[in-house]
Amino acid sequence: MSSMVDVKRHLRTLARNTAVWHTIGPRELASVIGKLELLERDRTALRARVGSELLLLDMNTQDLVELRLTERGCSASAQVSIFSPLGARLLAARPGDLLSLGGFSGGYRLLLVRVEAPPA
Repeated sequence: MSSMVDVKRHLRTLARNTAVWHTIGPRELASVIGKLELLERDRTALRARVGSELLLLDMNTQDLVELRLTERGCSASAQVSIFSPLGARLLAARPGDLLSLGGFSGGYRLLLVRVEAPPA
């Protein structure tokens, strides 16, 4: 069983290096495109979008993780691309949404606590 430090390190690794999980497949890409269209139609809803600062609660360890959604993969700390499995799931999510991420160290459950809109 992973320690809290290990889990936190894995989540930070995901944020820093989206290559930890390979790029998304066709189904996830279609989902990202659909979410981008939804966000374009509804600009008033408080949803995670490109540039949003997100606060996530790891339901397994109770650790808080801050991430920023980006369009491209980058090596900057605490940024995740919408074209990665984690970013694709976060895109268009609302505060209070529970996200399940399977396949990475047995899976994670993350609660989206806060979404800060990107700067105008």
